[in-house]
Amino acid sequence: MKRSGLFFALIASTCLAGQTRAQPATPPKAPVSFTADSISYDKTGNIVTASGHVRAVQNGQTLYADKVVLDRNSDVVTASGHVILTQPSGDTVFARRAVLSKGMKDAVMHGVAARLADNGRMIANGARRYDDNIDEMVKVVYSACDLCKTDPTAPPLWQIRAKSATRDLQHKMIEYRGAEMEFYGVPVLYMPYFTQPDPSVKRQSGFLMPGFGATSKLGFFVTTPYYFVIDKESDLTLTPIFAVKEGPALKAGYRRDFNNGALNVNVSGGQVSGKLGDAVFANGTFDLNQDWRAGFNYNRASNPAYLNDFNVLPNASFLTSNVYLEGFSSGSYARVDAQTFQGLVASVNQSELPIVMPHGQYDFVSGQDALGGQFALHADVFNVLRKLGTNSQRVAAVPAYSVPFMLPYGVLGTARVELVAATYMATRLYDQPNYSPLDGASTARAQPYGAVYLHWPLIRQAGALGSQIIEPEVQLVASPNVGISQNIRIPNEDSLDLEYSDANLFSFNRYPGIDRLEGGSRVDYALHGAWYLPQGAMLDGLIGQSYRVHKDNNYLPGSGLTDNVSDIVGHVIIAPVPDFNITYRTRLSHKDLGARMIDTTANYTSHVFSASAGYLYTNTDPYVLYDSASLVSPTLAPPGAYFTPRHEVTASFNTNIGPWSLGAGTERNLQTGKFDSANFNAGWQNDCFGVNLVYYQRFTSFNLDKGNTIVLLQFTFKTLGNVGFSAL
Repeated sequence: MKRSGLFFALIASTCLAGQTRAQPATPPKAPVSFTADSISYDKTGNIVTASGHVRAVQNGQTLYADKVVLDRNSDVVTASGHVILTQPSGDTVFARRAVLSKGMKDAVMHGVAARLADNGRMIANGARRYDDNIDEMVKVVYSACDLCKTDPTAPPLWQIRAKSATRDLQHKMIEYRGAEMEFYGVPVLYMPYFTQPDPSVKRQSGFLMPGFGATSKLGFFVTTPYYFVIDKESDLTLTPIFAVKEGPALKAGYRRDFNNGALNVNVSGGQVSGKLGDAVFANGTFDLNQDWRAGFNYNRASNPAYLNDFNVLPNASFLTSNVYLEGFSSGSYARVDAQTFQGLVASVNQSELPIVMPHGQYDFVSGQDALGGQFALHADVFNVLRKLGTNSQRVAAVPAYSVPFMLPYGVLGTARVELVAATYMATRLYDQPNYSPLDGASTARAQPYGAVYLHWPLIRQAGALGSQIIEPEVQLVASPNVGISQNIRIPNEDSLDLEYSDANLFSFNRYPGIDRLEGGSRVDYALHGAWYLPQGAMLDGLIGQSYRVHKDNNYLPGSGLTDNVSDIVGHVIIAPVPDFNITYRTRLSHKDLGARMIDTTANYTSHVFSASAGYLYTNTDPYVLYDSASLVSPTLAPPGAYFTPRHEVTASFNTNIGPWSLGAGTERNLQTGKFDSANFNAGWQNDCFGVNLVYYQRFTSFNLDKGNTIVLLQFTFKTLGNVGFSAL
């Protein structure tokens, strides 16, 4: 009997429609449904034969073939010609021929091919499936690489060839025995036993790809990480490190996701120079509601040698730990936290590092009022404790109001007022970082500021030449003078660094914080010009200066602010094309126009190439003042090292052309005539494989060493993982 496009159902107690009943010797556990171009039934042998575009379904299994023969006596199905067997999960296996039994849950297949997730492909001479869960395969080849389009028979870039393999469909694991890793058909690595998760699995317990390398501190070393899935929300990675000179060591990384946050904990420990070293790095963030969240960062290490030798966190000079609570709402932000620090270098005395507990801050910006003005408020409170050094407490509030206006002839203006109010309590002011002659002090101050800022943008449309702007700017600032006598009573926690430039020319206070203030009446003025050309080209420049009615003795020599007339500051930005720009910032002496600060950067960015270069020069080095009383009383001469210029250049580039990537960079100290660091990286990556080489060398001393060199070589196999070599 033949029926074109026939749908045919076989049930244990029912024979073909229109035929007499026949009871099979072993009834199937579920009915088999067929569609085929033609179906014939041998009543004598109780054999059903389906031919042409056959589709058979039983127990959730779907079988496609050119021809299917069902022996109803033994419940054995024989399929041939373009055999495809799919599961409800979507897993698909191809074969030349297959014999299926037990409701198509068991199978013997010949010429097997399986298409897995992430472009994974598996081919075997033969396979046997048990209970719909286990596939035993012989002479297996696996790869995630595409075949060559011009020669599909050529070996892929990489493949695993094994004598046999077991594919556990229930637990999503593949085990290989007698496996070899091949590159373009050439064996490069033999693995007696090797396992991998099924590519469809994103998280699976098991060993990860090992790492190996050599360093001057460890000698040759090997890492064998193991990944353990605890549940859907958490996992653990254990990484033993076995080295020739040091160790052993063990790293453990724990991660957990919550409905309202996440937790990460990394713990490690090992032998360094016969002593146990350890480190803990942990952080967590938790949303309390839609407006508030809490979090913490805990970072501690037994010693820097352990961090550097085992490359946990190399070249770190200090570690920071904190716990915080912060809130967000429309126009406002609040935060309270506590911070501690751990020094890791010989030049940092742990007893001198502060403990900040607590530190609270609040910021608010209102909407515009009827005049277009806005009110802003910044408030903070902190308590700084030191075993050796100044202990200080501060409560501060900085309210401000600004309103824009317009004058005739297109002159735009902004009027603004601000009050800096703070109270201080301090003990051991004579110690670092203040070096005051006093032991303790309690004081308060309120510094009002008022200013009117005017600018007159004159715009000219130049047709094909774009548009041009010339914009005079001027600001009148009024504020009481600030004497230096207060400095000995007020601890300095937030104004240790000062850099006068075009960026803060129109600021009320050029110091970065409020522990040191700038007062007196002054006029700030600048001339800004810009030319915006078609196709995105642009030229922008500014030159400005400040004139003070009275000299301010708070500023250090070389700061550019010690005279009535300040140094000249400015910038030039040149962008001849959208992909390339040069930014030049400078500060020139108002006496002889000598350069006191130059900061130049050049950047080029395109879709295949990017490069940057920088040049920095300053006539002083403010960082040496942290151990000097000059920050308290600028009348004291700074140490000689303060007048040692900083003079350095940097350069780097990166390119991506097709599968290739290449990059390099360097830093050179022109003052000493030596390089500070150099780095290089090169990589190649396609759809299934990647290799990356990283080289880094530090020439400067860190924690009394003589520099450092790091070499990293990493191979990435799609669906398998990463394996790398590192050296330092």
